[in-house]
Amino acid sequence: MNRLGLAVMLTLSLFTSGCAGTNDYGAKLPYDAWRLGFFAPDYMEVWIETADAVDTNDRWFKRAMSGVSSISSPSNLKGNPRGWPQNPGDGKGKYVYGADLPRFIYVRWQSLAEPQTYYAYIEIPESARELMVKGERAYC
Repeated sequence: MNRLGLAVMLTLSLFTSGCAGTNDYGAKLPYDAWRLGFFAPDYMEVWIETADAVDTNDRWFKRAMSGVSSISSPSNLKGNPRGWPQNPGDGKGKYVYGADLPRFIYVRWQSLAEPQTYYAYIEIPESARELMVKGERAYC
C-alpha cells in the first residue's frame, strides 16, 4: 500500500467562543482554539505518534495530537476496503489552545495494517488561515 493511499487526512475546524479579541493564552483570534482532527480509510488502523503545529508567531506546539485516528467500520464488515468513506466526518482530534493560526503541521504516524511509519509536513496556505477567521453562521 502506498503512502498516498494510507495518508491520514487532516482537518482544521474552528471552535468559536462567541467573542472576539485576545483569548486567555495571548492569541488574537475570535475563538479560543482551533482543532486538529484525523481519520483513516475503512479498515486501516493508524497510530499517530505525533502531530506538531507551528503557529504564525513561530511557537511550536509539540504533540498537539497523538493516539489512534478515527476510522469507520461498515456494518457487518461488508464495506469496500478501497478508498475513503463517503462522509468521513471531522475525525478524532484535539483542540489547540493558545496558538495563533497554524503555519505548518508535522504529522508522523504508523500504519497498524502494515509495518510502516509515515510522515508528512503540511504547510497551511494563507487562504486557509483567512477562512479560519472568517465568521460563518452555524446551526448549533
